[in-house]
Amino acid sequence: MSTPSRSSSLLPLLLLWPLLGCESTPGGVHVVVEGALVPGADFDRLSVVALQAGTSTPLGLATLEGAQLHLPATFNFESGPATPAGTRLTVRATAERSGVVRSTASSEATLTEKGGARLTLTLPPIPPAPDAGMAVEACDNGLDDDGDGLRDCADPECAARSCQPGGLTCDEGVCACPGRMVGAPVVRTGFSRRSQPTVLVPGAGPLAGSLVVAGGRDAQGRPSAALDIFFTETGRISTQSLAVGRAEASGVALQDGGVAVLGGVRLGDVPEPSLEWLELDGGTTRLPFTPTLTSRGAAAGRLGGDALLAGGRLAAAQEGSVEQRNLAVRVRPDTGAQEVLGRLSLTCPAGGAPLGPSFLLAGGCPGSGATSRTDLIGPTGTLGVGPALPAALEGPAVVELTGGRALVIGGSERVGASLVPSARAFLLETSGDVVRVREVLPMDRPRPNPRAVRIGNGWVYIEDASGAPAAWFDPASERFTPATPLPTRRHHTLAGGSGAQVYATGGSGADGGLEDSTLVLELRCL
Repeated sequence: MSTPSRSSSLLPLLLLWPLLGCESTPGGVHVVVEGALVPGADFDRLSVVALQAGTSTPLGLATLEGAQLHLPATFNFESGPATPAGTRLTVRATAERSGVVRSTASSEATLTEKGGARLTLTLPPIPPAPDAGMAVEACDNGLDDDGDGLRDCADPECAARSCQPGGLTCDEGVCACPGRMVGAPVVRTGFSRRSQPTVLVPGAGPLAGSLVVAGGRDAQGRPSAALDIFFTETGRISTQSLAVGRAEASGVALQDGGVAVLGGVRLGDVPEPSLEWLELDGGTTRLPFTPTLTSRGAAAGRLGGDALLAGGRLAAAQEGSVEQRNLAVRVRPDTGAQEVLGRLSLTCPAGGAPLGPSFLLAGGCPGSGATSRTDLIGPTGTLGVGPALPAALEGPAVVELTGGRALVIGGSERVGASLVPSARAFLLETSGDVVRVREVLPMDRPRPNPRAVRIGNGWVYIEDASGAPAAWFDPASERFTPATPLPTRRHHTLAGGSGAQVYATGGSGADGGLEDSTLVLELRCL
């Protein structure tokens, strides 16, 4: 198959820059932005964009922030080969504060030779907020609406009020099904039988919202090539095959909608040095890693348009052929090219998850010992040490939350010279360039072998391989509540749906045989 194209085109830009004084130009439009707004107080960013009149095609853009922010402000738009004199422009000025548009003004002008045309845009004053009376807490939006420091069900005003669709109400500070466990289980059959598959739900592209199940191990323990795609809106399952059977592979869904399965081991447990792109027709395109890279059980994420692999067992040609557990590698998914970003401070991380624009790794993997260290991989691939956890943990679950936050829960905690099962939970939050960690109320009981996934509404589902009952975490109230138990399943993989559901796919049931079904737990009351 041919290699998929992932190129992008650039728009021709006009020459555009902010001026402190008004200067004549060879040809163009001289723009003055004025108004009674107070820089820093009413707005913290001024943007001016030029578009070809009658279209949405941007031709030039300038912004002022920080010490450069002032009114009036002047800008020159000059003509060029792609935008000759006589081109009609729409020029729009926008004043924003914390990313919210506060005031805007626009008008049209024509690029004119010699002295250029002149255009003045006056930003209207910001109208006062309407007085809607005393603020009332909404109980289902994750916000502190009345400003008392309490959100949703954590606010006593929300007692007995609806907090989620499906019949959930606020009960003693928790969004729950009063007197009942939360969740309605559903069984979906028709999947390929295998254990520990790679499972993900893309958030964009033609497979957005679909459940993608790739590889794993068959009934004889051999790497499987099965590829199932469950289209949740129609209930249809498409069954295809990977180019090579893979177990212990990593999966990543990129922002452009691309979905790839990376690394793993093939027949004979030989490391597989390639990735496979999923195509719209159900087939795949296989690309070798260049230079050679093997990857088993690595945490996977995104770095811009690239894929990130960290932890697990990585063997990169640049570092020799020995598998290592503390490497971070960037992979160019359109070519298979990869580069080693460096070594983590963690000897063997327990898991990883996005944290705002960065990627967080925390805890020690099972058997490696407990640690309070965290590592952060920045959006450009820079490796750094994150804040220390208040406890040293082995085998915690690490999961992304909305709003630039992440949750680290459970595992085993070092107490003196011993490791004991942990019920503790920690939130990591981003504030600008600063990452802070704080402890929240613990789970109802320890979960020494936790697995956790976030679902589409922001809640987190947690289960435990040691047999502790499953639970939900509500990030608004920062509380845990019991989850309705699913039928017995081992060696399966969890994935959070794009809606309010969690999928448990693959693995074996109570009789020990591999199942052809996916267990779905929907966030609603029975």
